[in-house]
Amino acid sequence: MLEIERIKRQILRYLAGKKATFWELINYQDSHIVNFLQAIKDLLNSGQIIYEKPYFYTATTLPENRIYQSPGCLYCHPFEQSSFWKKVLTEFEKLTIDRPLPTSDFDQGFIRPVDTLKRVAFIYERGDLEETEIFILGDDDLLSIAMAITGFPKKIVVVEIDQRLTDFILKKCREIGFDRIHIYQYNVLDPIPEELKGKFDVFVTDPVETKKGLKLFVSRCISTLKGPGSAGYMGFTHREASLQKWHDFQRFLIESGFVLTDILRDFTTYPEKENSWEDFYRTYRIMKEFDLDLPDMDWYKSCFVRMEVVNGPILLEVEVPKDLEELYFDEEAWATPLPSFLEKKH
Repeated sequence: MLEIERIKRQILRYLAGKKATFWELINYQDSHIVNFLQAIKDLLNSGQIIYEKPYFYTATTLPENRIYQSPGCLYCHPFEQSSFWKKVLTEFEKLTIDRPLPTSDFDQGFIRPVDTLKRVAFIYERGDLEETEIFILGDDDLLSIAMAITGFPKKIVVVEIDQRLTDFILKKCREIGFDRIHIYQYNVLDPIPEELKGKFDVFVTDPVETKKGLKLFVSRCISTLKGPGSAGYMGFTHREASLQKWHDFQRFLIESGFVLTDILRDFTTYPEKENSWEDFYRTYRIMKEFDLDLPDMDWYKSCFVRMEVVNGPILLEVEVPKDLEELYFDEEAWATPLPSFLEKKH
């Protein structure tokens, strides 16, 4: 059972560095108490941990990279007290300084490097990073590189439409010696390759937020998951997604066999200066509607959402947009740049 295995990983990594009581351990895992008890019993029966009242501890010395690495408060002072996460952030910033800039052709924009690592750290906290097989649909945030720097994932597969990004990600992962990554150049309007279906523990995506595009992106990701206990992560905003859209999408997730476990509001920020969006703004509907000046602050923020499979997952039939225009635009897409190949049409 994937959930039990995740909880066992969380227990082992905490005990790798110290002894702990039952009441201390329960705060460093995510499960219902029944599943937590089952994980404890499994670890005791396998001889991986020992219980001498009141403490649990590991039976053998585990490698240093198995010790729990607390990232601290991911809202207020992320990584300040952790040499591990500080080192990862420094290396990530160095590796990605020459990253490709966004193009309007694919509705791109990346979050701050520290926010990319905050997402990685949150996935780690939930037990979904270590020794897992991870599927990423669209990666202009370069999440795969940040994950690779930690060395924790068993395998990462990225599917991405922009060849500049696929080439960049592969090059940087090779530079750091992470060879457990596989890259596909892929258009979400096409079916997911058969060899990727039902093979992953975790997916991560930042979908477009049109009604059709949102469900299409996530449906493609759902098809890659193994089953109950698998988890999905996604960015989702309140800027171009109304509460009605959130409501409809949550219903879609429930019908697909998921439960929402976490919503981190405005967890990540899209930096104006680094994204060099100035040319994009001339095509934004909101700029034309109100004759606005260019923003003088970082205003576009995204929530980070975690979901977990409890049944299935169930693959619902979704409508595939007929083209990229229908994928990127609906009545709520007021801050989406018009792709260059559509400008003449409009």
